[in-house]
Amino acid sequence: MDNNIERFIKYCKIDTQSNENSSSVPSDPKELNLTRELQKDLQKLGIPTEINEFGILYGKLPGVEGLDPIGLNSHVDTAQEVTDTNCNPRYIENYDGSTIVLNDQYSMDPKEFPTLKAHIGDDLVVTDGNTLLGADDKAGLAIIMAAIEHYVKHPEEKHHPICFCFTPDEEIGRGPDHFDAEKFGAAYAYTLDGGIYDEIAIENFNAAHAIVEIDGVSIHPGEAKGKMVNASTLAFEFDRRLPPTKRPEYTEGHEGFNHLVSMSGACDKAVMHYIIRNHDLKKLEAQKKEFKDAAAVIQEHYPSAKIKLTIVDDYRNMKEVFDRDPRAVNRVKEVFEKLGITPKFNPIRGGTDGATFSFKGCPTPNLGTGSYNHHGRYEYLSVKEFNQMVRIVIAILAA
Repeated sequence: MDNNIERFIKYCKIDTQSNENSSSVPSDPKELNLTRELQKDLQKLGIPTEINEFGILYGKLPGVEGLDPIGLNSHVDTAQEVTDTNCNPRYIENYDGSTIVLNDQYSMDPKEFPTLKAHIGDDLVVTDGNTLLGADDKAGLAIIMAAIEHYVKHPEEKHHPICFCFTPDEEIGRGPDHFDAEKFGAAYAYTLDGGIYDEIAIENFNAAHAIVEIDGVSIHPGEAKGKMVNASTLAFEFDRRLPPTKRPEYTEGHEGFNHLVSMSGACDKAVMHYIIRNHDLKKLEAQKKEFKDAAAVIQEHYPSAKIKLTIVDDYRNMKEVFDRDPRAVNRVKEVFEKLGITPKFNPIRGGTDGATFSFKGCPTPNLGTGSYNHHGRYEYLSVKEFNQMVRIVIAILAA
């Protein structure tokens, strides 16, 4: 096992799960345990850093003057779906294509997880079945650290000035809220945040969320005829008025969706929370209108009820930034060509901190890490692809 993978496993063992129910920044102070560990690793390399009041670590490695400073970013927190407390990664040498037994309850059969077939003969890092792995995004952190260490230990190799920052709370959508592009100092940058090694992500969803609040009329059911208006029933009716084909389970690629994230209610009051997504901004606006039309129809049919619809825009598709300033995309395409890699340009069916970075003045596409099955106990890392990403990042930074 090489030093870069040992570092990755060390990071995975640090519990950094963010907390969407917290209003603090970072959302859980334990995220700073990893941020401080990163700071220590950078100090050993002789690189000064700063952790600001928002838990963001900023640092720079000087390079050739006159070249564009290139930025790198990954996030320290892990997802909330499965715990990462007591994460115990396991290293598998020369994977033979068989079922991987994680523990007595959980295993990974290549028939159910077909991406494993592409990694026969590769070394893998997997979970013990009790936690997620945290490769999203500790693999990104370890790749960036490996590239920085490479240039520190090889001063004869000239490189662009390197700007890096490690952020908290990406998994709960708050990671870039306090990002300072001027302090970061990069002309353009790359997030390294999950996915296959040969993907260059330059598109993400335009995103909004909707809160639907319905006040009904609660009457004793024995006396309800002609009087009761059941808010929960109206909530079901509202959802049925949205196109069912636009639910996420029926969409892929560039197709947008409306996703009912949560719903609570009784006869008197019901509340629904939706996320609304589309890569095409005009189509997103059309989806918002569908919500407004549904609310209007419900209100018209049930005048004694009260329907309150709130729609808030969250983030935008970063592709429009790269259309204006393609330097970051062109740079990584050139590197892929030199390395003999054919890039895949697949749209992100979600968000990325790089989108907010881009609209804050630092164009930032996303690159992969060689990790798979994120946010769950079946998460794993391909060591071969991880090491390929280290080579790619080193090449991007080269003068």
